[in-house]
Amino acid sequence: MLISADLPFVKNYVKLLNEAIKSQAPGKQLTTIQCYWLAFVVLGVLVTNTLCWSRFARFSNDNYTPAAICWMFKKAKIAWELLLYASVQKLLETYGIKSGILVIDDTDSERSKNTSQIAKVHKIRDKKRAGFFNGQNIVFLLLVTDKLTIPVGFEFYEPDPALHEWQKQDEMLRKKGVTKKYRPIKPQRNVAYPSKITLGIQLVKEFVEQFGDIKIKAVIADTAYGSKDFFENASELTKNAQVISQMKKNQLINVNGKFIRVDEFFKNYSGKTEVLTLRYDEKIVNYVSAKFKVQAHEKRLRIVAIKYENEDEYRYIIANDPMWLGKDIIQAYACRWLVEVFIQDWKSYEGWEQMAMQRGLDGAEHGIIISLLSDHALHFHQEQLNLYDNKGQAATVGSLREKVMMESLTNFIEKIITSDNPKGAFDNFSSKISELFQLRSSTKHLRFNNTDRENIFH
Repeated sequence: MLISADLPFVKNYVKLLNEAIKSQAPGKQLTTIQCYWLAFVVLGVLVTNTLCWSRFARFSNDNYTPAAICWMFKKAKIAWELLLYASVQKLLETYGIKSGILVIDDTDSERSKNTSQIAKVHKIRDKKRAGFFNGQNIVFLLLVTDKLTIPVGFEFYEPDPALHEWQKQDEMLRKKGVTKKYRPIKPQRNVAYPSKITLGIQLVKEFVEQFGDIKIKAVIADTAYGSKDFFENASELTKNAQVISQMKKNQLINVNGKFIRVDEFFKNYSGKTEVLTLRYDEKIVNYVSAKFKVQAHEKRLRIVAIKYENEDEYRYIIANDPMWLGKDIIQAYACRWLVEVFIQDWKSYEGWEQMAMQRGLDGAEHGIIISLLSDHALHFHQEQLNLYDNKGQAATVGSLREKVMMESLTNFIEKIITSDNPKGAFDNFSSKISELFQLRSSTKHLRFNNTDRENIFH
């Protein structure tokens, strides 16, 4: 069968998970059947790039039914809350990781317009096209180290309906020129709908509590997390680690006792140009750095105005610890880009975007856990471990997944050759192979059904 829990790296990975769970919570370790099922679905994600029980069943040569696979997912008494923790723990041990940078970002996943049973679905503004779509928003926490970038936590975000409605009304009245005293008062946020900042703080707190021996050098997030509350909490939780974010160009800073916009102040400075190494690449960077009191934070922060080659306008980075040099802040903040790479890999290769339609909040959370475990499992592949041992650059998710697919196919061919009826086994399995390599429609080539439109080419 194409999906088999027999591949050595998957079996070993699940064994390590179970050891970590047992050491953390004796009595909650996985049973033999649960270990086999978990290895099967983790490999299923890597082979099919979905979280679809029906596809898993087909690729197992119908040795398992979709109902049986789904039953284990929904009903088996698996310590889901410990799986991701156990996986992170084993990664840290295996790769000898002692320190790193925490990076926070969120991403949207589009869902059906008519869905009613998928958790946390709400209307989201489409950043690429005009309009909105129904989708889920997930806040991720990554640990960036000099060896690996590891997803270590996540939370679903859902906007407060009452607050969202107030924002719509307030924006509409602002456009009509209605003064603030005549507009509705902003309601208090419902605790059932925590903000992204609250979720980010919660993720940092959970990581620090679970992995207190890992030294956090910095916490990094984009503009959405650049509030005073986030900076203070993240710094306190990580024992005064640097906190870096981006500030809006219209935020106010105190210059000689007067508050002015940050872009107005820095537009008069040309800055200095240096070649800095950012994420292993050399970049020409123009920047100017200074310490100012930021009105929204009520304290002095290090502000770095930065623009890359061929950029005309500065962007503004703020750092909680003003003692860091400007170029060190720039190099640290560049690590934020790695979360974008992770999200792209996760959506492209690790099953979540393709048929990830698990019902309810538990279903959604457990689905993401399985998807993230498939990401972690690749770091236990022997070739990835060999690269680490030889001090080489880690392999990409895409290339590792191709390697796993080939190993799964080789395993499948071996079962055919060694079976009692190789011809019959091949006939049973041949349709499964074709599903791995489906043709996709190209938008590059024109194909008109309308005869009138075809006439333009004649």
